[in-house]
Amino acid sequence: MFGKIKIYTVHIKPGTPNPYEKPVFVREGFTIFAFAFTLFWALYHRLWKASLIILLANLLLMALLRNHLLSADSTAIVQLAMNVLIGFHANDWLRAKLKKRGYITADITAADSKLRAEQRYFERYLAATV
Repeated sequence: MFGKIKIYTVHIKPGTPNPYEKPVFVREGFTIFAFAFTLFWALYHRLWKASLIILLANLLLMALLRNHLLSADSTAIVQLAMNVLIGFHANDWLRAKLKKRGYITADITAADSKLRAEQRYFERYLAATV
């Protein structure tokens, strides 16, 4: 009956024309795409440092496996653990990137979809400006 409620942080960039009208929404919690496509997800979001670290960690795991310092099972477990950690921290990396670019957290909203979260944000924004 009810969809799963998700929490979104709303980020704006002060100093730009109408910053409250051009917010960036970042969902809280686990990101399945970052879990499944770690390196490609980081590259897509232009998280260059994270991409490099992920690539180096994968290369290190492959080298340990190739030199028989880790078994295939151990490598798979470490890879899975790394993917889970990336899945949980991915949106935090996006928030850090936004902060580095001068964005601030303007609001936090909860909804069953990003579209509904945007609607709630703009309803509050318009109510505050009237």
